[in-house]
Amino acid sequence: MPFFRQKLSLMLILSTSLLVISAFNYGFSDQAFASCQAMDAFERQFGYYNEKADVWKLRPLFTSLYNSLKAGGQIIGVFLGGYISNKYGRRMCISVMSIYALGSASVVISSRTDAQIQAGRALHYVYLGMQMAVIPTTLTELAPAKVRGGMGVLYWLSIKVGGLVVTSITRGTSSIHSNVAWQIPFGLILVVPFLISWSIWFVPESPRWLLLRGRHSEALASLTRLKPDDTPEESIREEFEIISQKVDHQLEKKGFRDLFMPQNRQRTFVVVAANFFQQATGQAFASQYGTLFVKQLKSVNAFSVTLGTNAVDIGSIAISGSLIDRVGRRTMFHISSTMQTAALMTMGALGTADSSDLAAKRGIVAMLVIYSFSWSLGWAPLTYVLGAELPSSPLREMTLQIAYFVKLITEFAVTFSYPYMETADTPGHVYLGGKLGFIYGSLSAVAVLFGFFFIPETSRLELEDIDRKFEIPTNDVLKSVEDQSDTRQPTIAEVVCKQTN
Repeated sequence: MPFFRQKLSLMLILSTSLLVISAFNYGFSDQAFASCQAMDAFERQFGYYNEKADVWKLRPLFTSLYNSLKAGGQIIGVFLGGYISNKYGRRMCISVMSIYALGSASVVISSRTDAQIQAGRALHYVYLGMQMAVIPTTLTELAPAKVRGGMGVLYWLSIKVGGLVVTSITRGTSSIHSNVAWQIPFGLILVVPFLISWSIWFVPESPRWLLLRGRHSEALASLTRLKPDDTPEESIREEFEIISQKVDHQLEKKGFRDLFMPQNRQRTFVVVAANFFQQATGQAFASQYGTLFVKQLKSVNAFSVTLGTNAVDIGSIAISGSLIDRVGRRTMFHISSTMQTAALMTMGALGTADSSDLAAKRGIVAMLVIYSFSWSLGWAPLTYVLGAELPSSPLREMTLQIAYFVKLITEFAVTFSYPYMETADTPGHVYLGGKLGFIYGSLSAVAVLFGFFFIPETSRLELEDIDRKFEIPTNDVLKSVEDQSDTRQPTIAEVVCKQTN
């Protein structure tokens, strides 16, 4: 991966590591909630006894709310995190959200009623929403242009590693009959926030954030700390002056209406639409209900499949990180979209087989794994990279707030509707099984077209040069800020943007 071949300072490595560890807890928390709901002990505590089937089950409404109310907490977290990050700095936001997580996780661990566990999860996702608002942006601001894509992918890779670790833990504790089975995974959520809440103050603030607030001397000091010790002072000052000149014109106050100015509206549309398609293709179904979905198929061990899926995802993200700065963002989006569409449509076709066909059920599970692999190859990490790169610097937090709002509303729709399509024994409900692939696969096919026509290439460009790429209408000047090896044709989005200017 190009990221690991670069000469990086110990301070930059430390800063990146703390951000990545914080993201690790996002995946750990998210998959702890998703996996524990399939535990027998969890169902006994928060479910009801079905005499006919002689099993404990979670009510569909409980499952819907448990997996969808979290979107409301995340939306609050995105706006709260964006405000704190923008006004008080990246470090302040990360510290505040970590301290908050200690309290919200404690509520979850001590839950004994439906209302408590529902409220606890919703409250904890405020913390995860704040993570979304600050971690990808900070990683992007700290990264050198040549490895920015790879560092952005580290965000999603860390999330998946966190998910793999906690699914390994839940795989082991699921056989425990008491509430300890789900309390252990939830209790371990406390570890990372405790470490991050105080250690984040030992790393420098983002130089770009400081420059955008006119704090030049602090920005220079921060940039110096992030450089290797043997970097000549003249080289640091030269880079600082270049960055300063690029961000000077961004210091003016920006408002909501600026998102829809000719030079910004296409960028706003692409980022928002990308976040919509990231969720509309069924990611929430696979990640939040994957364990329950496989469990209901009664073909293979559900916890083992979830564990395997997380491991496959990590391999996929590693491939993405090694290729993103070589082949570009657009190529990775195209490959990801095509593969996941094929997997989902195949899943839908297998879902039409007889319900007793064990081979078809195993095929559905295989397609679920392939879908997760292909989603993690492109749409999972690159949507965050695109969201951090494409908006102009003064509008980045505002753009991401809108994009994440759309993303979370879409995720809410997917997670709330799923239980009503998998509980045929409840009046008014249906059982679609693998045929869900037709629904999500159709939306994935639309995502293929969206990626081809609208997603621009942003690799090998400094963040400020991306601003110039959209603001300067002439082809000659535009070409001067792009990498000379980038000979692709402009997308429709870029043509429209240049014409409107």
